[in-house]
Amino acid sequence: MTDWPVTATDSEAPAVPVEEQSLRGSDGLVVTPLPYHRLAHQAARTAQWWRPFATLGVSLGLYIASLIPLVTVAVVYAVLGMSLPGLPGPSEDLADPLNPFDWVFTLGLLALMIPAVILGTRWGGGRRGSVHSVVGRFRWGLLGRAAVSIVPIYAVMVLGLALVDPPDDFVVPTFTPSLVLCYVLILVLAPLQCAAEEYAFRGLPQQMLGTWLKSPVWGIVLPVPIFVLGHGYDWAGQISVGAFALSAGFLVWKSGGLELPILIHTANNLFIFLVAPFSRSSLEQGEVDPTYLLIDIPFMLGVTALLTWWVSRREGVGLFEPVPGSGDRV
Repeated sequence: MTDWPVTATDSEAPAVPVEEQSLRGSDGLVVTPLPYHRLAHQAARTAQWWRPFATLGVSLGLYIASLIPLVTVAVVYAVLGMSLPGLPGPSEDLADPLNPFDWVFTLGLLALMIPAVILGTRWGGGRRGSVHSVVGRFRWGLLGRAAVSIVPIYAVMVLGLALVDPPDDFVVPTFTPSLVLCYVLILVLAPLQCAAEEYAFRGLPQQMLGTWLKSPVWGIVLPVPIFVLGHGYDWAGQISVGAFALSAGFLVWKSGGLELPILIHTANNLFIFLVAPFSRSSLEQGEVDPTYLLIDIPFMLGVTALLTWWVSRREGVGLFEPVPGSGDRV
């Protein structure tokens, strides 16, 4: 498959291979389906060398701008929380699983990356919707069908480990309105936090680097160290984080979008967060038992292989072929 689009008017359409004539851009021209990381090459104007810099600059600018009101409100609230009895303020390390403020601030801070990346790729990259997937939109149906199998698998894995090897400070929390609020915030914000990290650390780098480089390997591998450095684990924990990042990056390329990586990221984090109120130390990042890798790595590879087989069969592509598209809404 060529990496450059073939365009034609309706009168010239027969010159385009039959398998490529089913995809039409918003302007009515026949386009060659491309893998996710090369969608910028559907048009010469979006494949210009400076587009990735513009995309990154606009995305970063929008994210920083969105942080200003959030941080301002958080500071004001923290001051009030320290002065008014009964009004919960932030914990010292913002990692108390029984503190609603900590959940809002830490997860909300990351969730703001979603609109920043979406608008950055549109205003800076000149592309609308392609950061979601090769069909130019978020494929809720794909995510929903995969979730039927993936969510129970992660529930058994995460909850099973918590029951088999509970943390030393495991204790059933007291039922309070604050605890209920924490769980509501987890259910609402955890998916947004996970989606934000996939947009920022998988989707954005793959399409930026794919503008310049033909191989998807660059977009899958190069962002991994940045994602790993965003976590405070020891070497064993960082290997686990790196393995997840590689698997998620591969699934973005393979499935042609961010839905499946968002699913496995959310399934993993959601159940970890739901268990967190039973252990105040559960959200602390530090030393990880190296034997954990003997479970985590095979599990991650197994989930990745399962989703690879499933999406290949669903979309009718080879096992090591990506799902292509035009990046246009269909």
